[in-house]
Amino acid sequence: MPRFAKTTATLGAMLIVTLGLGACSAGGQGSDTANASDVSAGANAEVLIVATGASPRPYTFVDENDELTGYDIEILKLVDERLDDIEFRFEVAEFPALFAGLDSGRFDIVANNLSATVERREKYDFSVPTIEAQFGIVTSSDSDLGVVTSLDQLAGKRTYGQPGLNFTKMLEQYNEENPDAQVIIEYTELDLQLQYQNLAAGLVDFNFAERIVYKGYGPDAGLDLEFAPLDSDYLVETYGTNLYSAYAFSKAKDHSASLAKIDAVITELLEDGTIVALSEEFFDGLDITPRS
Repeated sequence: MPRFAKTTATLGAMLIVTLGLGACSAGGQGSDTANASDVSAGANAEVLIVATGASPRPYTFVDENDELTGYDIEILKLVDERLDDIEFRFEVAEFPALFAGLDSGRFDIVANNLSATVERREKYDFSVPTIEAQFGIVTSSDSDLGVVTSLDQLAGKRTYGQPGLNFTKMLEQYNEENPDAQVIIEYTELDLQLQYQNLAAGLVDFNFAERIVYKGYGPDAGLDLEFAPLDSDYLVETYGTNLYSAYAFSKAKDHSASLAKIDAVITELLEDGTIVALSEEFFDGLDITPRS
């Protein structure tokens, strides 16, 4: 059975608080039970630590019952059920700590709607993809930007960025290639809901987003925002954008055998429609599974 813990990383130190799926108390008896479970699991299955930032919703999040869930998470829970010799243990960490944990081998897997970019593939192994994204530009409904079809229409406009994110990298590449007509990137650690609220309030001009994320943090959150999709072929051909998201595996350890087993189960779940059903459950009837 998968277990769930929250992890906070500060200056290389990690504080782990066990929550959720184990349903154990902080007292001695609950701790003894958890330890006994760990020993049993370790004796019978390979335990893989799966880290997630628990955002953006609905890919990964902690629900009102303090349970970790979401599209990315529930797929792995199904994989866990089908593999007797692999057990997933989930931990929540700040987004920057996810990659540091993969680099060090502290985490075996990251489940966080990660785009499997060329740069990331050089550092990490990836599972078969479970998501094909549609990217676009989010603006307030009274924006004067009009319909955006290319990044050069955003010259002089302000947006939020986070180092390492797919969207930010595309904008950084655009700025490098267009030094006299740059997009103004305001680097931030604000959570996504605040970023979208600030967009609606006019503090920035646009957000670069994936359609599902826009829906969850925009209209579903009561914000008067609009989404203009960008042509996928344009993004791929111009910026080498990767449209597919998957699970990232640390190369600090040899995960080749477990990755092969996990890939085989994910492929089965894609082919038998199980993951399509999960997609429709979490994304209001939409099938976001890879089309090719």
